[in-house]
Parts: sequence; structure tokens; C-alpha cells
Amino acid sequence: MIILQHLIFPRPGICTDEPLYFRRNERAFYAWSDDYITFERDGAAEFDTYFNGLSAEKLFRYTSVKKIFLKLKLNGIFRVTLMRKEKCAQLLTCEFVSETVVNSEGRLYEFSFAFDCKNTSGMYCFKILSLDGGSRFYGGDYCADIAEDALRSVKIGIDIRTFRRERFVEKNIESLSSAFFSDVTSPLYGKLEIFISDNAKTLPQEMNTRFVHVFPSKNVGGAGGFTRGLMEIISGGNPRGITHVLIMDDDIVVEPESIYRTYVLLSALREEYRHAFIGGAMFRLDRQHIQVEAGALWNGGAVISRKSGLDLRTLDACLYNELEETVDYNAWWYSVVPIENVRADNLPLPVFIRGDDAEYGLRNTRKLILMNGICVWHEPFENKYSSGMFYYIFRNRLIDNAVRGVRYTKRQLLFELKEHVYNELFCLRYKNVDLLLRGIEDFFRGPDWLKAQDGEKLHSLIMADGYKMQYIDELPFNFSYPAYEQMLRVPEDVGFRGGVKKLAIAFTFHGLFMPANAEKIVPTIGVVPRQLVRVKKSLNYDISSKKAFITEKSVKTAIKLYFRYLGVRRLIKRRYYTVKSEYRRRGGELMTLDFWNGYLGTDISAERPAERSAAKNRREK
Repeated sequence: MIILQHLIFPRPGICTDEPLYFRRNERAFYAWSDDYITFERDGAAEFDTYFNGLSAEKLFRYTSVKKIFLKLKLNGIFRVTLMRKEKCAQLLTCEFVSETVVNSEGRLYEFSFAFDCKNTSGMYCFKILSLDGGSRFYGGDYCADIAEDALRSVKIGIDIRTFRRERFVEKNIESLSSAFFSDVTSPLYGKLEIFISDNAKTLPQEMNTRFVHVFPSKNVGGAGGFTRGLMEIISGGNPRGITHVLIMDDDIVVEPESIYRTYVLLSALREEYRHAFIGGAMFRLDRQHIQVEAGALWNGGAVISRKSGLDLRTLDACLYNELEETVDYNAWWYSVVPIENVRADNLPLPVFIRGDDAEYGLRNTRKLILMNGICVWHEPFENKYSSGMFYYIFRNRLIDNAVRGVRYTKRQLLFELKEHVYNELFCLRYKNVDLLLRGIEDFFRGPDWLKAQDGEKLHSLIMADGYKMQYIDELPFNFSYPAYEQMLRVPEDVGFRGGVKKLAIAFTFHGLFMPANAEKIVPTIGVVPRQLVRVKKSLNYDISSKKAFITEKSVKTAIKLYFRYLGVRRLIKRRYYTVKSEYRRRGGELMTLDFWNGYLGTDISAERPAERSAAKNRREK
């Protein structure tokens, strides 16, 4: 018998959003400092939740599990009710499975009984009701009988790329070490190792242990950092016996139980799903119950996040999360890759950041499995404003689509380019327009140009040419929070009231040639051009970091950028399909271990030492 998943409680430092774990009435009590729930008479708790419900349908479909047992640790008299819940269209259904009364007679009592119903769709869960006062519930497990020969040998290598995220990395290492590395009885002891590409070279070497490997690396972004980790794992022919690589972001909080469940899932996969990728959902770190994404569709680069915005405190959202949808890939905040995909001829593209995970996922994912309870909490993207991203938006989208042969037409590109350029131009963010156009121009330089780049140096130049976020008291602008808040409430049609005004704005290129003397405070994310008609200077403010940057209207700069934009349009019309074909034909050159060794300045071989020595001797002869 193996433990499929442990029943877990909220934990400070991980997540304290109680409804993600259980729902209780006013006669049940829980404190974060305790590892149990206390009940008065008629106190009740229900476990039809994100972390403590069981994804029955997926387990029966993808694994060798035939029968599931629930084991609970109780002290007192309880009525325990087993249920199966499912979302069908707009209806939530609940099927009674079984019920029993447990009397522990004042002592800790462990009992189990099986979920044994014919219909396994939806979620298995349970409810406990205290029939006397002073009862306690200490947790438990969902277990399954699986033959030893039906379980796969699994060893996970966690691949982390970090750049000055010591606080997150050290915290996660401490959490995983406590759960798995220091407990010899854990099923994951000796089955988990962590590989950290330290792109800033700021992590202490003392972090290196038997299970944690830190290696300094060039700052070549997420693509380069994660690739360096993959190279370290397969170096020397994968002597550590890694079977799966968990690619995981550095600025996240992870629940160790998510990794445990991933391990068990991989161990129990049916033969036909042994090539499957496992994906972890992303939740917001600031609002821990909000799911940002559970798998995504590429859609030519206009990414569609699946099940975005769900409040997983609700039963409806939990059950909806159980439903499977078409997905193309899972982002690299938590993506498990079978080692067979990590080869010397099948590494990520050197695109630095943005789109690296998508392209690699599109290239390799046969089946992606996502389950409730496997997730991370990530810093919200809107808290990470960077002008430099405008360089990578289109450049990497074009490279990814070209290499993969994704249908992304000239017409689509021209339309989306116009949208982005006009928006940033009319929002007075001229540096963003410059970087966006530069990215497209660099795409047209072709694969040879990309191969020859020093990714670290190029990124430094890009970041130097973008807007610099500074604390508002360091900027020459009279900041007023009420003024900022008022801007957030500006009606959608501001600047467009009246027919004469509309015509004036249209014929003056969105007010570019109209006099401007106003100063406004706008958000870094979500500002619209109509808010900045006849504005001379704006403070672009990020409320989360309390930082901002200033932009000023410049007719000369705007006109210059506009004509450059027209030149890029002509370039697209003339050479788009030619350059796209070249990337498609030669993209494989950018995915090899030989290329990456040159790019990173390393000398890593995927061959075993004896094989490499023999090959070297043959070359010398």
C-alpha cells in the first residue's frame, strides 16, 4: 500500500488560506500553531477542497490505482461520510459513497475504509461530524494498493535558475530539506536532488550538499539558466540516475506535498502515459487562493491561460479544475519533463527570457497532466514591469513560431505590431517602442546573428535602454495617491466626448500635434492612450513596489519612431517568410549541447567519461 497524498493543513510561510484545505462550521476550531482541528459537539469539517480532495478520475485514468482507501487519525466520536462530487455543466452533484461512526474511546485511533464505487469521475472527498465534545482530528492519508512491479523507479532532479532571489531559494531549500532530505524514512529520501544555476553568482557555496548542487553561471536569462541545469543533470551520461526533471522558478513558494504527489503520480503512471509531462498550476503569492494558470494554449504567441482567475476557495472552482481541457504546454514555474526529452540535441532555444518554456513545451509535450494540489505560489506578473520585455515580446514570438513551423501569418504580425506600437506611442512610452522595433529587426538578422550573440551582454544593453523604475521620492514629480486613484476611475470614453473632439484627435494623430501641458499619474499596467491625450508629462506608477518612471511627450521622437515603424512594416512584407523558413530549417543548430557549451562558456558532455575519452582518442588519431 502506498500513500497517494497526505491530508495537509495551512502552514505559515507556505499558505494560510484555510478554505484551500478544509471548510468548518462554528463548532470546529483550528489554529496555525496546531497540527489538529478541535471540535465541540456537532462540530463539522468538510474536505472537498483544492488540497484535500482527491482527483479520482485522473488517478484512475492515468495510474495503476484500482482502489483507494482513506485513513484518518481521530480522537473522539465522529461520523465520517465519504462522497464523490462532480461539476456537470452548471450543476454540482454529490454522490453518497458510504458512512460510518468511529469511537476512539479517548485515544488516538486510525481507521480506513475504501472508496469502491463504479463511477470515478470528479473528486473523492469526505466530511467529519463530531458526536461529542473535545474531539480532535489529526489528519490522515489517501492510500492505494498497488503491486510493487506496477510502480516505476523515479528520481527527480529539480532545475532552478536564479538571479538574486536568495530569499525565495533559501526558503524553498530549507522547506524541501526538512521534508525530504533530513528524513531517511521519507519515500523521497535519495530520490530528489536540486540543481541551481546561480546567474548572479550570489548564492553561498555552503548551500552545496549531497542533495543540493549550486553552480555559478552567466546571466543568460531563464532559457540559459534552466538549460545549464539540464546540462548539469545529463553531464557524464546522467550518473545520478535522474528520471524526470522538475523545472521550477526561483521566485515561488512551493508546498513540499506538491512534490510528494508529483513523485507518487510519476511512480504509478500507466505504461501508455510514461512519457507524460506533469504541470503545476500557478497561484498568486499576494492572494493565495487565486489561480493564474493551469496549463496554456500557445495560440501563435497570444497565450491563452487555462482556468485563469479561479477562486479555489470555492467548491465550484475546485470541481471545475478537475475538468480536463486542451493544453499545449505548462510554464516553467513548475513543469516536470521526462529525462528522455533532455538530450544533447534537444535543449531549449537561447531566447533569454519569455517564450523559452512555450517553445520547449510545444516541441516535447505529448501529454500534460495537471491535478489539484500540485501548484506553486508566484509573484504576480503585474508586479514585474520591465521595459526590456518589449524587446523580447515579438522577437521571441517570431523565433518560436518559425522554429516550430506554427502558422503565424504576415497579416497577423502586422496587425499585432500596429496595436503594440500605437499603444506605447500614444502612452508616451517611446523607449518601449524602440525596444519592440529593435526586437523585430534583430529577428530579421537570422539564426547566425542569434548564435553569435553574447546573451548576457545583449540583455544588459537592452535593460540599459529601457525605463528605470525608481522610488517616487527620487523622481522630480509631485506624487499624489488620490490623483493616481482618480486616474484608475477615469471613464472609458475620456478624451473622446463630442464629435468635434473625436475628429480633432483623429486628425492630430491622437493629439500628438495638439498643445499639451497636463501632468498625470498612470499605472504601469493597464494605462490606455485615451488617458494621455494632451498630457505633457506622466508618472507611470507601480503600486506594489512603490516605484515609477517618468515619460514626456516629444513630437520629434514620436515622428521618428513612427517612420521607423513603417520601415519595419516594409521589412516584414519583403522578407518575413524567407527569414521564417531559415529559422525553421536551421533552428536545430540552436538546440544542441555543442552550441550551448559555446554560448555558456562551458565544457559539458552528455557522454559517460569512458565514452568521451574514447571519442577524444579517435579524434586525436
